[in-house]
Amino acid sequence: MLWMLKAAVAKELAPTHFPHFDMTDVVTYEFDDARLLHRRHRGAGAAWVTPTARPGQPLPLLIYLHGLNRHRIHHRWMHGSIWDMRTIVGPLAVEGRIGPMAVAVPSTTSDDAFSERTIYRRFDVAGFVDATARALEAQGFVIDRSRVIFSAHSASSCAEHNGLFAGMGVRAAPIILNMDGCMNARFAQVLAGAPAWQRVIVLYQDWMWRRDYQGFLLHWNRIVPQFASDPEARVLEYYRMRGIDVHNEIVPLALRRWLPRLVPPTN
Repeated sequence: MLWMLKAAVAKELAPTHFPHFDMTDVVTYEFDDARLLHRRHRGAGAAWVTPTARPGQPLPLLIYLHGLNRHRIHHRWMHGSIWDMRTIVGPLAVEGRIGPMAVAVPSTTSDDAFSERTIYRRFDVAGFVDATARALEAQGFVIDRSRVIFSAHSASSCAEHNGLFAGMGVRAAPIILNMDGCMNARFAQVLAGAPAWQRVIVLYQDWMWRRDYQGFLLHWNRIVPQFASDPEARVLEYYRMRGIDVHNEIVPLALRRWLPRLVPPTN
């Protein structure tokens, strides 16, 4: 009976698909718009809280940097397409697999979003956390700054000082979640060599997008033994996947696996 009740609540609160370009329950706000957005767009920030969140409750925050955006789709991964954070995270919350949380996706539609060398140039992680906190405070919600998960997918983790790598060593990003980004010896050194207080999780597949796996693994394995006393401090996971779009499909797969561990259910 309890399982049936949970399933009914999940179906009611977290639909499996949002109508295209539907922004229901999403709070948008300005953040570095002049640099991140095309001139016709406004409000680079977009945040949403799970249906289980309650006003005044400190909420963990997942920040997600999307990949290349050559079609200038505003608010990608939060705009109601097949790839929408709400359809991934929402069911996890209402099914009781994760605790209440907030999700924020900074959009980029400028020319910088056309190249892995320039996307999310020198992204201001702390500034984005502040902007998101202010936007959600207006709705009565509070961000738990000690539980910020700074994640990125694809090209947004492909330049050393941009995107995900702008969060390395930054106190505003205690958890780094790298989902199928660029891989070479240098990136392995930066990720594995992050400060001991910063948790780093790297996930990848090798069915699509050939990379320098050998160079990455060589340098990762040289550095990671330094963290032997805390195996959760540095995690590298290989996902054996097959299909025509596994590069995108790894995102919901990774979040369904890791969010219950990073944001466990509350009592």
